[in-house]
Amino acid sequence: MKTKNITINVMAPLLVGTPADMGSDSSRAELEKFKSWLSQAKARRVSGVSIDVWWGLVNSVRGQYDFSYYRTLFQLIIDAGLKVIPIISLHQCGGNVGDGKNYVPIPEWVFPALAKLVPSGKAEAVQYVSEKGNACVEVVSAFATHLIVDEYKSMFQAFSDGFADMSANIAEINISLGPAGELRYPSYTDADNSNWPNRGALQCYSELAIASFRSWVMEKYESESEVARAWGFAEMEPEDVAPPTDVSDFFKRKQHVKTVYGRDLMQWYHEALLEHGRQVMSTALSVFDTEDGPFRGTDIGAKIPGVHWKMGEWLDGKVVMSDRLAEVPAGLIVVNMAEWTSDDSGRGYKSIVSLFAELNALTKHSRVVLHFTCLEMPDGADGKKAMSLANSLVRWVGAEAKRQGVSVKGENALNFTLPVPQSWDLMRSALALPGQTGVYEGLTLLRINDVLESDVCKAELEKIMKLIPDVALDEVPEQTGPPAGDKAA
Repeated sequence: MKTKNITINVMAPLLVGTPADMGSDSSRAELEKFKSWLSQAKARRVSGVSIDVWWGLVNSVRGQYDFSYYRTLFQLIIDAGLKVIPIISLHQCGGNVGDGKNYVPIPEWVFPALAKLVPSGKAEAVQYVSEKGNACVEVVSAFATHLIVDEYKSMFQAFSDGFADMSANIAEINISLGPAGELRYPSYTDADNSNWPNRGALQCYSELAIASFRSWVMEKYESESEVARAWGFAEMEPEDVAPPTDVSDFFKRKQHVKTVYGRDLMQWYHEALLEHGRQVMSTALSVFDTEDGPFRGTDIGAKIPGVHWKMGEWLDGKVVMSDRLAEVPAGLIVVNMAEWTSDDSGRGYKSIVSLFAELNALTKHSRVVLHFTCLEMPDGADGKKAMSLANSLVRWVGAEAKRQGVSVKGENALNFTLPVPQSWDLMRSALALPGQTGVYEGLTLLRINDVLESDVCKAELEKIMKLIPDVALDEVPEQTGPPAGDKAA
């Protein structure tokens, strides 16, 4: 892997100013502060700025798009001589760690419009519904992707048309695939009491999710009698093909490992998430990866999260895996003990990385880039209760991406970890720098203000920059803006 491809980016604030009132004194002050940060980032040889383009802001009326707010912000980034890395954020802003008081829901028309397309006519049918009966309004569920994907395509096309004139300065387009923009189920939430380091909650209790499971099971076994025989049931009714009613008992008795029913359920659950990612990313590629489109050759990225707790621990120099009941309900890994203990199988991440390899095989001009989080976190953080293998997970996912020929980049998971020098040591070690074994081609730092308002962060950023040949101090050219046509993310 060539070190010249390594890029260091920073993430913009969730919002800059008040989008509906950019002329206010407070908005003007935030814009000036943002411009100052951009200037400082450029002076420190940062490559670009990752920025959320909130669906709820630009598409408040169905079929109509207003990108004026983002054209202003993009132009500030470009004027500072930095690349723009937009995230087409099809999820809600707010409710996740670090979001603060920022809140932008998905467009208000979405759930009512989709509810009209399902038998019950209820919005909960197209939302994630957890084992505890809680409905998630952060995103449209993966089980309703087929109902909303045309609207996603419309959003992608509107973005392509609206920013065609800026395409030379847009280094990569990232696509939101779930809550917090990540390819996962919303399995760890306050409502379900499943936040760190608890077990995640299953998210497959909506009308469409149950219908999807039944369809998958019948396609596999062809008849109810065959399902009954495989699952060890004396007899079976259609309603028996459903997720468990007592999920705590289901996992406590390890039915997801020991029974055919449990293994089928978790295999479908994982595959349904991958199919959602496949549909959305394929749709994005159909818009952006075209022969004569303005974004031909631009990288298209997506993110999977580092759900690193309840994984295991190091004992006598070896990893001993735990139950992994944070990753499994998030849909990230298969339930296969042999894969969990095998480096050659990505420790369970082989199939999700394979999705990115599959998408890359379909592209004409672009690369599909896998982004991964928690690059700054060590193994064993927060003691035995957490059972965290964050750093090992970063290495396992990176190694699996390398095995499958998938370009991989990373970011820190939490902004408050940045002022800790050890965090930078871990992030630096993950990069494909000369003289070390890391494979990550880039790093996005969350967020721009956290980096530039900390002396520790600025000093640590300088250490990384000195290790990247393309941005060595004596090689940085004077320029007022990025060279036209340069799209290296």
